[in-house]
Order: sequence, then C-alpha cells, then structure tokens
Amino acid sequence: MSLEQLINERNEAILKVDEYGLLCMTTPYLPPEMESDPSPELLFTSKQSYMWVPILAYVVEKLDISEEDTKIFLEMSLDSLTTHHRTRWSNRAEALEGMLEMLNSMLFYTTRKKLEDPIFEYASLFGGSIEDILDRLEGLGLVEEHYVEPFGSQRMAMMGFVPFGFTKRTRLGEELFAKLNSLMLFYAQKNLVEDSDFKIHYRFYRAWEMFKSIIMKMDKPLDKK
Repeated sequence: MSLEQLINERNEAILKVDEYGLLCMTTPYLPPEMESDPSPELLFTSKQSYMWVPILAYVVEKLDISEEDTKIFLEMSLDSLTTHHRTRWSNRAEALEGMLEMLNSMLFYTTRKKLEDPIFEYASLFGGSIEDILDRLEGLGLVEEHYVEPFGSQRMAMMGFVPFGFTKRTRLGEELFAKLNSLMLFYAQKNLVEDSDFKIHYRFYRAWEMFKSIIMKMDKPLDKK
C-alpha cells in the first residue's frame, strides 16, 4: 500500500516536503475539550514563521549534515536572531538582509557549507511560493487563519502594527499530520525510513522537533538594548 493510500482517506494528494513543513510550523488544532488545558509546549505561530520552512527543507534535503550539526546551527541562529539582531526588526528590509547573512554565517561556522541563493528566491520572504503552498493547504481544508485564539480560559490576540493572524491546523489537518508522523515514527523504529518515500519528511520532522525544543527553552527575560 502506498503512502498516499495510508495517510489519505479523503483522496488528498500526498504532502510535499514544503507543504509538510508549513503544516509543522502551523499552530496545532485544539479540540474544544482541550482548550481549557493546553499543552505546556504549545507553540503559536504566525505566517512570518514560514520563512524557516524553505531554509529547513534545504538543510535536510540538500546538505549532508548530522542532526547534531543541525541542532547547533538552529541554536546559534535563534540565539543570534533574538539577541544581536533583535533591534533591527523595526526595519524589515535591513532585518531580512541581516538575517540571511547571519544564517549563512552560522551554517558555515557549523558545517563549512552555505545556503544557495535560489533558496531565498524560492522562499520569497513571506510571499510568492509560500502563499501558494498555504493556499493549497487551505484549499485542502488542512489549515485556517484566525486573529483570536483560545488560551486556557482566556482569549488571546497578538498585536504588532496590525493584529497578527494565527494560522492553525484544522481538525482534518491535525488528523493527517498525526497520521503521517505516526507512520514515519513506526518506519523509523523499524529502520525503514531511508528506503521509504518520505525520508525527507522525516528529516524535516526531526529538525522541527529540535527547533520547537530550542524555542521552548528560551524562557529567560529579554535583555533591553
């Protein structure tokens, strides 16, 4: 039985790596019975977080580096973005230019490899192909966007210059996401991932789990500049 038959009971097409990446970096669906008791490691995301998807996809698909090197790269990159580069985000163009330069520096320091320029053209930095992928996932009924999210007994909104939208998985998106992850973990336990048709998905899953773990440990107060 193919992967498509195993994970898609409603005839949706198999998720590509970048589509799976967007699903990873999308706020999880919480059924009503869980909204009053959210997971202590629930990560809310906005569309800006999707800029990491093509970067992580490129790292896991094109670069032959270990999980330990991937973890070091992510730790150093996130630490730099939230300290040295934090004050630059008031100027979007300057911030993005600095972020891309920093990511390449961190990757080269860790692995002696560099990201290729086409990855940044592909990412379109919050637009273009990212929006196309998101539109497809929305069309499949796997994700949806809201401005207000439940958080325990409260309702939460995130305000920047304008309100941020929380893109979250739908119930169907959560089911599909959980089913694919369970299948990949089963194959990993049997040492069959490398011969499967979703080995890159699994590598992205591992990178995403590292990414999320690093974020959840960043609980120190922000230093004022």
